[in-house]
Amino acid sequence: MQRRWLSAAAIVASLSLVIACTPAPAGGGASGGTDKGEIIIASNFPTSGADRASGRGPEAGVAYAVQLNSSIKGFKITHKPYDDSVNGVHDPQKGAQNFADIVGNSKILGVVGPFNSNVARATIPVANRASLVMISPSNTNECLTQTFAYCDPQPAALRPTGKNNYFRIAAPDTVQGPAMADFAVDVLKATKLAVWSDNETFGKGVADNFGKEIVKKGGTVVVRQDFDWKTTNDFRPFLQRAKDAGAQAIYAGATSATHGCIPRAQMKSIFTTDIPYLGPDGIGTSDCITDAGDNANANLYFTNAAAEAAQDPANKALIDDFKSKFTAKEDLAAYTFPGYDCAKILLDAISRAIDTAGGKMPTREQVVAAVQATNKLKLSTGTYSFDANGDPTSATMAFYQYQTAAKDWVFVKQFSVGG
Repeated sequence: MQRRWLSAAAIVASLSLVIACTPAPAGGGASGGTDKGEIIIASNFPTSGADRASGRGPEAGVAYAVQLNSSIKGFKITHKPYDDSVNGVHDPQKGAQNFADIVGNSKILGVVGPFNSNVARATIPVANRASLVMISPSNTNECLTQTFAYCDPQPAALRPTGKNNYFRIAAPDTVQGPAMADFAVDVLKATKLAVWSDNETFGKGVADNFGKEIVKKGGTVVVRQDFDWKTTNDFRPFLQRAKDAGAQAIYAGATSATHGCIPRAQMKSIFTTDIPYLGPDGIGTSDCITDAGDNANANLYFTNAAAEAAQDPANKALIDDFKSKFTAKEDLAAYTFPGYDCAKILLDAISRAIDTAGGKMPTREQVVAAVQATNKLKLSTGTYSFDANGDPTSATMAFYQYQTAAKDWVFVKQFSVGG
């Protein structure tokens, strides 16, 4: 997919074409009858402990979408949330256990989630055997959908039926990692980078793609290391080697829950505070800011593999209404409205699948087919169609920077990919 930087004017012009949400399907919305039975939309995110800052936002987005569309063509629509965290951290085995329960409930016709790519790798086969559709707002590992020699397992191995049931709206790591690498070289003028990862599916993948792009652009990865985050709290030896090798910036392929921003705090005793610390969407949380301590400053950046809904003025009423109903700090986060949009895609598909079923309860296979047939559906973070692999035919990358005055992450820019 092609990447291009957009000017602020171009961003505003392009985003003005995106509307906050589509009208409820015919016969849908809160005013519709519910005499035909119940259809459940499940969600699966890490929503407790350290990972709550990542998972609660998209879960709230799904809950809000269902709240606004509580019936479709005579069916009652409800939401059943699942938490895939163990001891506060996302866990693939817990995700697989959740999906075993999900597929056993015949009323569940689709799942929004999971949040993390390693959980997706564990759960796609479970859902695939049951022909249950999954739509993730945030999975970015390219090997979930795309075939490369280095993928282990290959995408086909995750789909034992030979048919696809998995979709996502996020840009893959083949875009997210290189996007930050381009930013590091072209904007920050850093050509010597140190790179580390938490050695998980997402973290290692995005770090590898970041490093490849740095080299492609003529830069150098001066130090590269993967850590067992469960046993590592002291990153100072790595940081000292990076300093000695002349690193001009540090990239972390990790999440806040896997200690993604602890090294930022530890940099203060080794580097000057103007050395940038960069990462993917996994570090874009309040926990990262806390972990960075007094070394959280304007040289802290992350990418988000989905658009910032608030950048479109047409979304203001939608966002204001959401904020009036979901008031917890974690409810409104980077992936809240991508989660909302995934639920809207699923709701739209269910409506069309009901038509295919002659007004009766659709099969899971009919819902999968309807999601695959989604065509230029305009939602709060973009306009969505899917290719045969389940990837969006176009997506958006956004950049955020920590700003001391706001004491929070602040949107910087975004650009489109694909399409």
